[in-house]
Amino acid sequence: MFGGADADELAPFRTTSLMWMSGISLLIVPMLTLIDVPVGRWLAINRPSKEIASVFELTGYFSHATGVFLILLCILLMAPRRRRYVPRLAVLAMGAGAVSTIAKMFVLRERPSRINLDIATYDKAWHWVFDWSLDQVATFDAGTRAFPSSNMAVAAAFAIGLAAVLPRGRWVFAMMLLGTMLQRMYSGAHFISDVFGGASFGLIWGYVCFHPKLLGSLFDRMESERRPKRPLFEEKLPRIDEATRVDEAKSDEDKGRFAA
Repeated sequence: MFGGADADELAPFRTTSLMWMSGISLLIVPMLTLIDVPVGRWLAINRPSKEIASVFELTGYFSHATGVFLILLCILLMAPRRRRYVPRLAVLAMGAGAVSTIAKMFVLRERPSRINLDIATYDKAWHWVFDWSLDQVATFDAGTRAFPSSNMAVAAAFAIGLAAVLPRGRWVFAMMLLGTMLQRMYSGAHFISDVFGGASFGLIWGYVCFHPKLLGSLFDRMESERRPKRPLFEEKLPRIDEATRVDEAKSDEDKGRFAA
């Protein structure tokens, strides 16, 4: 499933596709920056209805620690055959958030909520400042930095992992991922380029966790050791030995003589 010794022939292609999707998402970030301000202004003016906003808030938990914990708890309690994948899923979520937060330390980009979008132009979104020397690391506050979106990174990596572990729910996970993206933009926390950048970092971390020559080899060994040796539910039939069969045969023969 993940590219290890027990994987099928399509697993290497699936693993490599994560890197391709990550690269494409990162490459279109500069082009999306051209429409960051118009899209952000439109979202600020056209607010969703109360019901839709509630749905967006609910899907936002897909990228929060609380939501990730509850989903992993449900897998532990209700999907015993998938318990061995919980460590990989947990590392996917936590690692993606950590990687995107580290990247955010180098990019001094303001959030849309801190910008007057009514008078801002695309030049404002193009104003990228990088703190390569980390002069402002002492005053670093992830809540004031926009690029990349840590929530989107967590949601992307977590959705990829869940889709691999529970393939029947992949469309549900895709909808949760889309809802997280819209929630982050509607809340004024990120531009559209920020969420695509966050998704790129999440896919990169997913590639690290799935590739058999990286962390994937460690998780493959862990999951193979935890694989159940026998079916979870086994029908227990009464054991009939040879002596019992002989006794039953004699009993049937006696009944036949008596009837005769």
